[in-house]
Amino acid sequence: MNGKKYWIWLSAVLGAGARVDEILSAYPDPKKLFEATETERIVSGVFTRRQLQKMNETRLSDAENTISVCQRNGWNVVVPTDIAYPAGLRKLPDKPLVLYVDGDISCLRGRVIVGVVGTRKPSYESIAVARRISGDLAVAGVVVVSGGALGIDSAAHEGALSKKGKTVCVLGCGLGTDYLMENEALRRDISKNGALVTEYPPFTKASRYTFPERNRIISGMSHGLLVVEAGAKSGSLITAKRANEQGRDVFAIPGSVLISAYTGVNSLIKDGAKAVTNARDILETYAAMYPDRLDLSAVEEKPVEADPKPEKKKPRKKLVSGMGGDADTILNLLGYEPMHPDDLCAESGLPMPKVITALLQLEIGDLIEQTGGKLYVLKD
Repeated sequence: MNGKKYWIWLSAVLGAGARVDEILSAYPDPKKLFEATETERIVSGVFTRRQLQKMNETRLSDAENTISVCQRNGWNVVVPTDIAYPAGLRKLPDKPLVLYVDGDISCLRGRVIVGVVGTRKPSYESIAVARRISGDLAVAGVVVVSGGALGIDSAAHEGALSKKGKTVCVLGCGLGTDYLMENEALRRDISKNGALVTEYPPFTKASRYTFPERNRIISGMSHGLLVVEAGAKSGSLITAKRANEQGRDVFAIPGSVLISAYTGVNSLIKDGAKAVTNARDILETYAAMYPDRLDLSAVEEKPVEADPKPEKKKPRKKLVSGMGGDADTILNLLGYEPMHPDDLCAESGLPMPKVITALLQLEIGDLIEQTGGKLYVLKD
């Protein structure tokens, strides 16, 4: 564990999502980088002025404290030199230098891995599809990876767990953080039957930056990525884009061309993603390559059937009051994952003029902010 403090130190210097391949080529051992003189670091030519400054500002004692926190909580620290480090991440130019793990990440070794992502507000049919396909993948021996969010992510994890399979959740925050507490029980189950994984140090809060960075890990550790229900501006398309950039297979569940919630997945198929309707469509892609890792005999080919619709849940507590019903409605749909007004219209049932008015009210109230591409997120 002692050598890992230098990896934690370097990760803190560079930040999550940084391109690290050239740096590791010059300094494969972060300890030698830590011990190098400033002149040696400059002469190497692989660091920016800001990175050189950060090296002088970042304390090794902070990394040591992080290791102590992990040891007290029973969390593991995994770095690229460890056998347990996911093979799919090793060759990424922006691979995470440190993974903090609650559970057993070794469940990924020697296994076919499929990421499953999609909207946070799916239809009941899409939930059934995600659960069924994830369950069938797990039965065949696949490890299902997702992001632990509401909606399709949760359905994917639940599907794998229901078949006593392995599943890994890649978090957009640090371990021990009070984030999305309604999924706390699900995360506990995942840690016992797979692992919770994050590149962020313990207790790092989620933000609008952490989720896009997290997405490259979901796709990067997977052999293929399945997208289930995504609108034109869905964050799941960012994960699909990263999967394409990483040379991973992309699969998508086709949907009605008359429903905007499926615009994203239909566009993926149009651009080359493989349209699938069941787990076998995915498994057959890998059956010949990994015959000793998969068992297709246990996977049924019957159509997916939607679960009965549950009773409508009580609405969540309003985050603000006195601003108007439409503003409250929109605010309670937004989180740290960017959403487009089109998606807000679809999910709220409000017409576009009312959505735009509500967004303007919330921006003026300093509760939300607009990011690139007319996407909106909660303000930190």
